[in-house]
Amino acid sequence: MKQISEELISCIHLLTDENVTETRDRVNKLFDFIELSLTLWGSIPTIDVLAEPDKSEEESLNSINETSQKMIATTRSDASNLGTPMERKLKGGILKGKQGDIYVPEKIVRMHGFEHGDYIEAIGDSLKDLVFIKRKNSVTKEESNRIEIDYCVLTNTSDGLLVADQTIADGKLTRIKLDGESPYQFLISQRDIDTYSLKDGSVVAIAYHESDPLSFRVVWCYPERTSEPVRSEPKPSSFYKDGTAKKENMWTDIELNLLKNKKIVIIGADFRSADFMPLAENGNFSLEIFSGDESRNRIKAAFKNMDLIISASEHSSHRSSGLAKECAKKYKIPFRAAPTSQSSIKKAMIHGIKESYIPFHSFF
Repeated sequence: MKQISEELISCIHLLTDENVTETRDRVNKLFDFIELSLTLWGSIPTIDVLAEPDKSEEESLNSINETSQKMIATTRSDASNLGTPMERKLKGGILKGKQGDIYVPEKIVRMHGFEHGDYIEAIGDSLKDLVFIKRKNSVTKEESNRIEIDYCVLTNTSDGLLVADQTIADGKLTRIKLDGESPYQFLISQRDIDTYSLKDGSVVAIAYHESDPLSFRVVWCYPERTSEPVRSEPKPSSFYKDGTAKKENMWTDIELNLLKNKKIVIIGADFRSADFMPLAENGNFSLEIFSGDESRNRIKAAFKNMDLIISASEHSSHRSSGLAKECAKKYKIPFRAAPTSQSSIKKAMIHGIKESYIPFHSFF
């Protein structure tokens, strides 16, 4: 730096009316060299010659400058505050740089734990070979309107559609409720199904804009083949199923005679189909299970000839339970409301068929 300072002073001392332009250009080049050196090395290197650079030296300086633009894809002009604030998107993020915007893949965001507003620097020789480094923590992460729901378990509806209406939380399957009260269901698009090869039982992360849940996208699929350092991988969805299924799916002879050839429908507990269907298989009766999000006409048509309607009260929406009661009254079919445990549903089945003269009853 001392050499550069002396050269700058010398330029000023030699300033005359005739060499104003040349002196300005020389001073500007010296300051460019200072800024470039601080950016690349963090200090000013010692130089042997401070005289006016010849053509070859000038070309070398320009070459270094061009190389730096490739190496540092996004940076602030202030060398003490490198990086660009990342704008978090539903999937991945965007760095708005001098040479154009750069996309930060979702995998990189999750691997490094990047958040909205983090100052990120992208370094590499090409867009395909970038290394992302966080230079400064965000002070605006709360300003993002992005909402993410982790560990959503996908299930197939009776319509053959793939939906996410439950998530793994505290080791248990719980219904997704965006407002904290009403169950909500995400219908997975064919684009996301093809992108991640999704199927029944897949566990994914879903993100959407806070003001528009319909803007949602599947942004991650667990487990990834590579390691997931930010969040530990969940166990398969079957791990969280009620382990009492094998113990409670047997009927007594009296119960078998009572249920034989009956037609029963459960609404609001389609995610527990794997636990309830064995009851029908062992009991030799017909069982249909609905999510409650099907069309009104389809529900009415399916419920019309049933012997019993059961509403899974813990997970039925107001719409679905209302429709079930409406059908029960209209077609004079016994109606039972019960929790979604297998034992409660089994109890509702026996009570509804045996005490069919009681039109409405709830088990709580």
